[in-house]
Amino acid sequence: MKFGPRDRSRIHAFDLTPMIDVVLQLIIFFLFTTHLGELTRTKIDLPREPGEEQTERPPPTFVVDIDDQGRYLMQSHPVSLEELASIVNAEIARAGADNVSVQVRPDRLSRARDMNALTRRLAEIGVSRWSLATLPDAAGGTP
Repeated sequence: MKFGPRDRSRIHAFDLTPMIDVVLQLIIFFLFTTHLGELTRTKIDLPREPGEEQTERPPPTFVVDIDDQGRYLMQSHPVSLEELASIVNAEIARAGADNVSVQVRPDRLSRARDMNALTRRLAEIGVSRWSLATLPDAAGGTP
């Protein structure tokens, strides 16, 4: 095999075009999914109370919002208490009661009876893992 000056002058280049395409696709994907997540989130004025500071908690299976008029919302869509129970029951049948968790996000002006009715219904269908979403109070106490 003969290596001549012609072989040494050839420059081998690495083509970055496919890598740039993949990076741009990932950026577009994450921007879109972040924006889509914001669209399905209901604007709720959460109560300002100190709560647990657990950062390593798995995300809940369901997020249920209670607005100031006492309506139950899942992904910004109003649902009745029975529809909500039916949806949660289907997930319990699929994954088991120990694998289903619900996060309740009540509006600061919602009534306690609406939240009590929801938690009572969740207990009746077998949900034992539920949490209440709050915002930390900046002043250190309740307003």
